[in-house]
Amino acid sequence: MNTAVTLNGADNVGKTTNARWLASAVPDAIFTGTIDRWDRRWEEVSRGDFSRWWFVDSTTADHVDLVFTSYAGRAKGGGSLAVEDRGWPMLVATCAATASVKDGIPIAQALAEVEARASRHTSAARREVHILLRHTDQSAAEAGYALARDRVPATDRYAAYQRRLAEAIELQADRGVYQAVVVRGERPLLDVQRQIRETVARFGVPVASLAPDRVDRLWVLAGMSESGKSTVGELLRTDHSVTRLKIGYLLRLAADRFGVADPYLAWDQVTEAQRLSEEVLRFAALNPGSRRISVESAHRFEATAHLRRIWGDRCTVVYLDAPQQVRLHRANEPADSLADRDAIKRSRGADDIASIADTVIDNGGSLAGLKRAVAEVVYRNSGSWIPPHLDTVVPAPVQPLLADCAAALVDSGTALVAVTGSLGYDGWQPGWSDIDLLVVRDTLPLNWLRDRRLPDAGPAGEKIAVSAFTTHEVCSGLLPPRLLYALRQIAREGRGLLYRRNGLVLHVADRDVDERAARADLPLVVMVLRRLAARPALDVRAVYKHVVLIMKIILRADGIDLDASDDVRHAFAAGHREAAVDLPAVVEVGRAGQHPDKALALRVRAAAASILAYHDALGHSGTNHPTPPVRKD
Repeated sequence: MNTAVTLNGADNVGKTTNARWLASAVPDAIFTGTIDRWDRRWEEVSRGDFSRWWFVDSTTADHVDLVFTSYAGRAKGGGSLAVEDRGWPMLVATCAATASVKDGIPIAQALAEVEARASRHTSAARREVHILLRHTDQSAAEAGYALARDRVPATDRYAAYQRRLAEAIELQADRGVYQAVVVRGERPLLDVQRQIRETVARFGVPVASLAPDRVDRLWVLAGMSESGKSTVGELLRTDHSVTRLKIGYLLRLAADRFGVADPYLAWDQVTEAQRLSEEVLRFAALNPGSRRISVESAHRFEATAHLRRIWGDRCTVVYLDAPQQVRLHRANEPADSLADRDAIKRSRGADDIASIADTVIDNGGSLAGLKRAVAEVVYRNSGSWIPPHLDTVVPAPVQPLLADCAAALVDSGTALVAVTGSLGYDGWQPGWSDIDLLVVRDTLPLNWLRDRRLPDAGPAGEKIAVSAFTTHEVCSGLLPPRLLYALRQIAREGRGLLYRRNGLVLHVADRDVDERAARADLPLVVMVLRRLAARPALDVRAVYKHVVLIMKIILRADGIDLDASDDVRHAFAAGHREAAVDLPAVVEVGRAGQHPDKALALRVRAAAASILAYHDALGHSGTNHPTPPVRKD
């Protein structure tokens, strides 16, 4: 028996797009499309005011007869396996919604009348699998989503039609006329298509599965000739561990897979984006380390726009912009040759991609500026954005001091004031711990910093240190590793927060981002510890804190995030026994203050020597040449 798979649902839910993509994955299937392709009378009624014919001039009987005559013709021409845009129940629902608006009758009555008349039109006997796509699982909101996703404002009549259509579909769904329901929601098209294919497969229809989805981020690089797309692709690869791929290469693979000579001629831009996405999925599935991928060079507007719909928020479109003179200077070709290439790209909508890009980078300056811009874009597109909450409890002895500090630092340009370090996680010890303040402000003129009147020291002589950054630097990740971590704690748990501007949302980097930053900072910490520990007069407090900091960084590489010094000591001793670091408890060194006894100082110095030796041996590759060979002339 012949089989038809139909996709149904309210307007703008993605029926046509998903049906076409599905048909390409079903061997020997025919995509029969919508019914207007199957009766010439649709050309006649659409020549004039089609909306008026649909809702005013035609009778319900004429409307239903044309729709279902066309349906019967499509069913006859569908062959053994067809994928259809709107099946029998959906066509009934559209006619009933139209009749309800046009004739002013209840939707249930309209459904009954349409079903009775539609049943007169016979079609070839076949099995039909009707899948209902829904905007939302809240039936009352279905029409609202359909209207909101329309590109043009709806007339009152069309809005009424959408409400009746949603009611008709709900009545049908309650009666079980659809074999399966897929809720689109806010999901990207890729996720919806995957569920549709899995659903179709359960009904015994042979359909190719999409490759497993292992892609965390897809970068799409666009721009005119010599704008810097290849340079950015290489920066993403070398500096940010992004796998670099070419769109032309991926489409060539897809073309070979489908037996197509020229993918740009054979496929429209929507199909091109779908094939490209399938190849990205396949590549990532075969290369597990490639979870972040860049593709270049995007120069077709509709294909790029559809890529974003397919991948949703995981897709970041970056448009590289540069003045023509700069591009000409970079090009190793005559000006007219560059102009010809630009003309071809413009004809494909390449320059219009800037209007839908997530980021437009001005690449008319230095390479250093480009590297900074790329790093900022990468950082902003990792992690998440979180509104921090105020629930910090600070020790009573420093509450008045911190209130005075906050008062001095907060004005109309201040976004955030917080304490970091031990004050942020209840590990602060009077006389031992620093008072570390973080201020984030829209701008930071030097005279503003100079004019702040802060106390010289804490109540027990504690050192007060202020770290100041602009909101741009915070949003772009231009912070030392310890503050990247502190911001994550502030945003997620409110740790240390003294003030935040109304509506403030903090960017929180993925854990692996700040963990990599901490590991990159480790050589500097080690260098400073060597200097401190080698001095004849030991600064016990400074050495102790650097030993703990190295332990923290090593533990974070193990996937263990801890703040309190004693927690760090215990975890490090348990996980790295071979290091044999005998570091005193923080209360011991804290109690000793500025004048520890000789035994305690020797113990801290020995701990520094142990952690440095362990660091030197950690992960040693065993190379036969630990130092470069000496050249002999």
